[in-house]
Amino acid sequence: MNVLIISRCTKRAREESCRILDQFAERTGDAAWQTIITLEGVNTLRRLLRKTARRNTAVACHWLKKNGQMELLWIVGNIRRFNAQGRVPTNRTTQTLITNTDEHRWRCAESIALLAAIAGLFHDFGKAGFCFQESLTKKTAKSYQPYRHEWVSVRLFQAFIGEQHDEQWLAKLGELSADDDAELLARLHKDNPCYSDSPFRTLPPLASVVAWLILSHHRLPENLRGDNVLEGCQSWLENQLNADWNAVNHIKEGWRDVDFRNVWVFPSGTPVQSRVWREKARQISRRAKNAAALKQWGQMDQLFTLHMARFCLMLADHFYSSSHPHPTWQDPDYCVWANSDRKNGTLKQRVDEHLTGVAHHALLLGRQLARVRSSLPAIARHKGFRERSGNPLYHWQNKAWDVAAALRERSREEGFFGVNMASTGCGKTFANARIMYALADEQEGCRFTVAMGLRTLTLQTGDALRNRLKLDDDDLAVLIGSGAVKQLWQKEKEPEPDRDSASAKALSEEQQYVHYEGSVQTGALEKWLSGDRKLSALVSAPVLVTTLDHLISATEGVRGGKQLPAMLRLLTSDLVLDEPDDFDIADLHAVCRLMNWAGMLGTRVLLSSATLPPDLIQAMFAAWLAGRKVWQASCGASEKPMNICCVWFDEKGAKVEHIADGRSFSIAHKTFVEQRAAMLAAKPRLHFGRISPVSPASPEVSDVITCVARAVHTEMQVLHHAHKETHPGGKTVSLGLVRFANIDPLVAVAKALMAIPSPQDVCIHYCVYHARHPLAVRSAIEKCLDSAFTRHQPDTLWQHPDIAKALNLRPEKHHLFVVLGTSVMEVGRDWDSSWGIIEPSSMRSIIQFAGRIQRHRRVVPENENLVILSSNIKALRKRSPAFCKPGFENKDHPLASHDLRELLPPQDYQTITALPRILPANGENKLAELEHMRLREELLSSKSRQVIAANWWRKPLTWNAWLQRKTPFRQSQPEARFFLHMEEEESEPYFAFHTENGNIKASDKFVLQDVEYAEGTDHWGCTDYRQVLLALADAQQTEINRVGEIFGEISVPVNEEDVTSDWRYHPWLGVYRDIN
Repeated sequence: MNVLIISRCTKRAREESCRILDQFAERTGDAAWQTIITLEGVNTLRRLLRKTARRNTAVACHWLKKNGQMELLWIVGNIRRFNAQGRVPTNRTTQTLITNTDEHRWRCAESIALLAAIAGLFHDFGKAGFCFQESLTKKTAKSYQPYRHEWVSVRLFQAFIGEQHDEQWLAKLGELSADDDAELLARLHKDNPCYSDSPFRTLPPLASVVAWLILSHHRLPENLRGDNVLEGCQSWLENQLNADWNAVNHIKEGWRDVDFRNVWVFPSGTPVQSRVWREKARQISRRAKNAAALKQWGQMDQLFTLHMARFCLMLADHFYSSSHPHPTWQDPDYCVWANSDRKNGTLKQRVDEHLTGVAHHALLLGRQLARVRSSLPAIARHKGFRERSGNPLYHWQNKAWDVAAALRERSREEGFFGVNMASTGCGKTFANARIMYALADEQEGCRFTVAMGLRTLTLQTGDALRNRLKLDDDDLAVLIGSGAVKQLWQKEKEPEPDRDSASAKALSEEQQYVHYEGSVQTGALEKWLSGDRKLSALVSAPVLVTTLDHLISATEGVRGGKQLPAMLRLLTSDLVLDEPDDFDIADLHAVCRLMNWAGMLGTRVLLSSATLPPDLIQAMFAAWLAGRKVWQASCGASEKPMNICCVWFDEKGAKVEHIADGRSFSIAHKTFVEQRAAMLAAKPRLHFGRISPVSPASPEVSDVITCVARAVHTEMQVLHHAHKETHPGGKTVSLGLVRFANIDPLVAVAKALMAIPSPQDVCIHYCVYHARHPLAVRSAIEKCLDSAFTRHQPDTLWQHPDIAKALNLRPEKHHLFVVLGTSVMEVGRDWDSSWGIIEPSSMRSIIQFAGRIQRHRRVVPENENLVILSSNIKALRKRSPAFCKPGFENKDHPLASHDLRELLPPQDYQTITALPRILPANGENKLAELEHMRLREELLSSKSRQVIAANWWRKPLTWNAWLQRKTPFRQSQPEARFFLHMEEEESEPYFAFHTENGNIKASDKFVLQDVEYAEGTDHWGCTDYRQVLLALADAQQTEINRVGEIFGEISVPVNEEDVTSDWRYHPWLGVYRDIN
């Protein structure tokens, strides 16, 4: 292909881009190149340019076609230097033009900057105290003080305010002298173990905001010594907050009276003594007095201003704490230290320098926030997103594109809340990406995030989008890892260290994995984010596919600055929330909090699931709408009434409504769902179910497992003969899925099945698939299963290695390839099985599992292709509640029966659709009725004393961490990490762990088990530990003794004594426990 390349780069970016372009093409002018090159060469050139791109990079590539026309292929860098066709402007103007861009609407931007700057001046005042200086210089063995420096800083700020009004103290800030320090210390309120009250009781409104910023710049306040009654939350800040809400170091044993006196002693005075600090305070005071809107936005109920000011303060604190000292911001006469070097422990920054630097950068940060999104990389003019689908099954995606594109401008002004409820197998993943692209201005480009619940599905979705939409590695990032928010809300059992600067710690998790090959351009915030590549990649990537854990910290990251990356991503991109109803009901509290934050940060949102219940959608919309109101008041068209663009998508089309309140949304959603229900009822029945009775002789474990195994064994043969496919050679094959609720019972049944001989001329091949295989092994199993269960071309079944091998080597005529798995195979996996058997736990699990049957071929069955066991294993063992973990039953909401023949009406299991989930309960389906009731009570209940998700946006609770502690995200028992280890290529793998000093030690907690196969049974799937690790070592060009540490990880629960129980394992079965 013949290409013309135009460069509009300036400064150092020009030199770098010219160096790269000269290697690929000949110059035809000062800033133009032309050459004949392959498509692969063009893509390589683009990747090289993007990897080295800077703020001033701007390169356009045009394809010169044979018919004389020219087509723009791509632009790297600043797309504003070209028009939509890649042309260069003839003239420019330096006049300020009033445009309709978002950055001109941030009426609170200057207030955010000033509030963060003022808080930055005072945030570490407490470090000037005697106790902190003793700890920092290690003159005392304790790394903590009776009161943390944030609390002491708030008390000092309270003393500075005294009885002044906001106008008075702002003026005083610019008139301070060194002599004022004595007066300030004389007014200081000194806490003691017997009494502590709230400093907010006497503070005026603007000062309250600054004091909260100071107090929360490391962690949100929470009552660490007791609990609070929700009814009185409006007055918590003024009446209940005290030193216990910051830390409880003061209640530890070993403190002397002199320690409580010394914490309020300042040997060198406060930073008011510093000439440099006073000069910075004078500059900020002048700006604050001239900011007419500061009083309006400086209120505790202005949530956007409040939390963005905290964002600026914390990021500035993190940036400056990680920077080298700045001598020009140090007063030589005020020698008090703020922190030490984390690498060598030497004293690093002085207090006055640190406060001045943080205030300075917080001010700059606040002023840059409005233009962050427009300065970040985006995808524009991309053919993959615009390409129309020719497959009739996916024609609805074209309609969805057209509707979204028509709403482009309006959604930007008024907000967008979309719901994609297309049926399983209709291509929601690609449709979602195309919808978000259509909503974006093609000149500016799109940026969106796809958030989901499972790590493996995140990788799968990332690969699918990359391949289907032809995205390069510099367009899309995949973020996974074990950086889930854990115990951020938990009470600390040990004293909290307060010696070095916690602000210097990394903002991204060490164990996060970010796959992103593009340049890490963080636009307007580049200066402050350049030191953390993971964080920069998270922000830079135009398309991010991630587990929700890494976004949920926007609200759940109550300490340590972990919320900053997530907030920045929400602020600068739109959001697709995939399968939100797949989360445990306890986790939906946090998901609703995230939705509220997304609305508050101006994010356009699309929910995607075929089984969204009405109460969940209502709660999500209510949360987002409450946030959107805050955004519109702060950064949108505040003079206009709320009128949200709401769109419902499915395979039939799209329905658009402009909605102002929750009631209107509920009515519109009800209408859409009723129309969808009629459409689903008229569809051919792809999932034909029946209930199989299971009646063990007794509730003893052995009897229950034996009974379930025999029932499953019988049903598998019936299903095989009804749905088998015949090889040209005469042998028959069927692919089946058997889903169990929990891992340990699954393995117990699997072992029992393997011990049952198959009928004559029948071979059953078993694969055991669950989350407790080592990571590399699980990945290998998934790769094998993905290949087998992809049935777009049905005849490719016979080329699958495991199937072809079995047909060639085994003499039997009938072959069943069965996957025994847990819920990891029921959500999101793009599989097409011939039949399935499920141990029930909820109506949702039955519907989702049915979506893995006839997903690609869509052949209407004449006989049942889905069998539901009449009870689950917990119920058969007489355990109550039975339908829980997973499931919705609990002690407060028990089911009258655990027999599905009594819980489900025939129409709901004979024809399995999403109707019981998406329609309100009608009283007949008791399982679905329980799910709807639990969701309604947990998310939107009007019971004032109950902790519900709606409390987050209905009550003033965002300034503290009370709700995060009450309803944490993914609360689970602690886990221990192990990994498969091979010392040499010829040695056998074994489970090991890292000791405290980093050495590798073999674990004795894993006991290898023997598995005996009965006649006519076999295994399939790639599970040989040694082969998997050796193949990875070759592929990664890594030493074999390192491969297991990286790719062989496995996490197992630990008991109360913090030691692992004895675990059983076998390469075919994974890691498990015997059930009792």
